[in-house]
Amino acid sequence: MSLVQCIDLGIEFAGNHILSSVNCSIEHNSKIGLIGPNGSGKSTLIKMIMGMLEPTSGILVKAKKCRIGYLAQNAVLDPQRKMIDYINEARPDLLGLKHKMETLSAQLAGQHDIQTQNELNAVLEEMHNKGAFEHDNQIKYVLTSLGFPAEEWEKTIAQFSGGEQTRICLAALLLMQYDLLILDEPTNHLDIAMIRWLERFLWANPRPYLVVSHDREFLDNTVSSIYYIRDKTIRISKGNYSSFYEADQIAAKAQQKHYERQQKLIADTEAFIQKNIAGQKTAMAKSRIKMLARMDIIQKPHHSREMKLHLDAPQRSGNDVFILKNLMFGIGENRILAKNVNLSAHWQDRIALIGPNGCGKSTLLRILRDEHEILSGELKIGASLRVAYYDQHQSYLDESLTVMDTLWSLVPTQTRGYVLSWLARFGFVGDDVDKEVSVLSGGEKSRLYLSVLIHEKPNLLIMDEPTNHLDIPMNDALLEALDEFKGTIIFVSHDRHFIRKLANKFWVFRRVLEGRSVASTIEEPDADADTAMDLAFTEPEPPKKAPVVRDKIRKINPWHLEQVQKKIDHKHQELSNRQARLDEIHQLLSDSSTYSDKSAVLSLNSESEEIENMIQQLHDDIQELEDEYLELACD
Repeated sequence: MSLVQCIDLGIEFAGNHILSSVNCSIEHNSKIGLIGPNGSGKSTLIKMIMGMLEPTSGILVKAKKCRIGYLAQNAVLDPQRKMIDYINEARPDLLGLKHKMETLSAQLAGQHDIQTQNELNAVLEEMHNKGAFEHDNQIKYVLTSLGFPAEEWEKTIAQFSGGEQTRICLAALLLMQYDLLILDEPTNHLDIAMIRWLERFLWANPRPYLVVSHDREFLDNTVSSIYYIRDKTIRISKGNYSSFYEADQIAAKAQQKHYERQQKLIADTEAFIQKNIAGQKTAMAKSRIKMLARMDIIQKPHHSREMKLHLDAPQRSGNDVFILKNLMFGIGENRILAKNVNLSAHWQDRIALIGPNGCGKSTLLRILRDEHEILSGELKIGASLRVAYYDQHQSYLDESLTVMDTLWSLVPTQTRGYVLSWLARFGFVGDDVDKEVSVLSGGEKSRLYLSVLIHEKPNLLIMDEPTNHLDIPMNDALLEALDEFKGTIIFVSHDRHFIRKLANKFWVFRRVLEGRSVASTIEEPDADADTAMDLAFTEPEPPKKAPVVRDKIRKINPWHLEQVQKKIDHKHQELSNRQARLDEIHQLLSDSSTYSDKSAVLSLNSESEEIENMIQQLHDDIQELEDEYLELACD
């Protein structure tokens, strides 16, 4: 049986049909990409599947006890909860079993009896079957992959940004038990490395999922079916996004040909009828009338409403836009984000800033706009710059204004017709222009913000995540406009397709070796986009301490070599003993009878942690002694 089945499903609000005649299903092995223009009904369909909205027509059938994990775009969390507590609550079954284990262990510690011992054995077996003892490792794997090191786990939710809170929600969903996973724009707050990890995680996952995304490469790497909302219903295409797009383009061209051919036939037939209906060929004319009445009319191919943009640079800037010399910047002097930065931006460069979340990309953009102080070095700003800045949070929009008033306030002397014409280029027509900014969707706010920026006719565009919330047609239109733009562009994006198509230079935040330590800097590699992206997420390993090479050759007393070898042998013996004791502790902890003494369990866990630290230290000691031995032997 299907997990979810939609049969002639439809929904309307105040007589306005949002979706109609939707027929689709989600199976146990489905990997679905749900796409469509902003406002086409993707979120509405998801809300019906989740039971948050009731359809006004048709039937929606869900399998009994179907557990759905849902990542919304704007999830709200309890700000006072610790992050790790929220993550642990993703598996309430394991929390319950752990509580039972602790309760039964305490009872056995007070009084040992067979019944309690058997109950504890059953709980431990269930924990083993559900992977409870491996769950902590899974938590570590997911959280670190999504950019949360262990030192942040005890923080409260309020200490994380909105984007980080969305990543916390995603981590909890991936760790929970579900039968179906629904993710709405999961990549919006992930860096490139996190997106690549999520692609691998989802594709390797045997459980079904449905993702809403405007990232075509993410869709290519994660889905095997495309559900495309068009004309208020769903069209289904097997394969990933690229195969869907290619097939859709071919079908649209074929339909256009058939449509034009039929329209010519209709026009010729109507002309014949008009000419001959009252003449000698009246019978033929009447026959043609009947033929037209029986004809199946081919619909005109659907063309999505797209932005038609043209970005004019009214004034050329100087050739040198920015020169950065030995620059160092950070968040105060205690957190250095990058140093030894030597870069240059020139007229008509398209520069992509690439690096992990939190590395300092947005801070560098603020420095270039003279809104953040550098710690040392020199920043030269070019002449005759007209700068427009795209803020991913659209914080410069006035929520109380309407769409029309937002633009009209910039050009109060222009006519209403001028403002309407300009807004129409960005997809705002009809009643859309009277909406208040506060009720706009993320995609609509992005389009409005772009309309304002482009109207300023800049010759330098600085853009922070411009593709967030834009659907694929809008994304393509923006990309085309930026490609034709005559000015300079410096941008941050996690959309790999967008980076490849637009950028001709890359400023890569890199971790590089500085002696035996690792430092952060920004470099401009002579490389393609994929190589630049790989460099940004490569962590260098500090070199091992090399033996000191002495200029003077001297004879080594064999007794010294023998003493070092004895130390190495002694350390290896100690390591073997420690490892044997650790194995013994693990064996004890796997025995249910151990849990009858709670203090013993705590003591064993403490000893295990202490021995693991000692084993690590022994490995380091052996490495140093072996280096010393080689150094003496080579002299």
